[in-house]
Amino acid sequence: MGNGTSSSVLSGNRIAKVIDAQGKLRKVELPVKAAEIMLEEPGHIISAVEELKRGRRVVAMRADDELSVGKVYALVPVGRVHCRVTDADMGVIKAACCSGKKKKSGGKVLPDVMVAEGIPPVSGYRIGSCRPWIPVLESIPEVL
Repeated sequence: MGNGTSSSVLSGNRIAKVIDAQGKLRKVELPVKAAEIMLEEPGHIISAVEELKRGRRVVAMRADDELSVGKVYALVPVGRVHCRVTDADMGVIKAACCSGKKKKSGGKVLPDVMVAEGIPPVSGYRIGSCRPWIPVLESIPEVL
């Protein structure tokens, strides 16, 4: 009786996310210290993603710092400590953070359904907004 929440429900939310050196996002159960993550990935340091901003320098967490609930961290090679964050670095972080949020569409358009609806089939053409690449090279005449 009462309005209390059990500790088992609260413990399920104690997760931080870590982007590894390959750009993959993994979940880490807390409490965990930065040193434990760095021991799993030798040659890398851990840094909070919210501190990584383009043009600023990479700041490593101290080994005795604990990871916080719900935050995202990145593993950075030791050689990149105190180097500036590039657009490519931010792109990897953004791709890793957004990859899990995409919803997969399971719908497919079958040719039989299109014919039954009266939609003529399109063959040999690419459907979409992409322009095909056409080379602009002139042929070179051979002189014998």
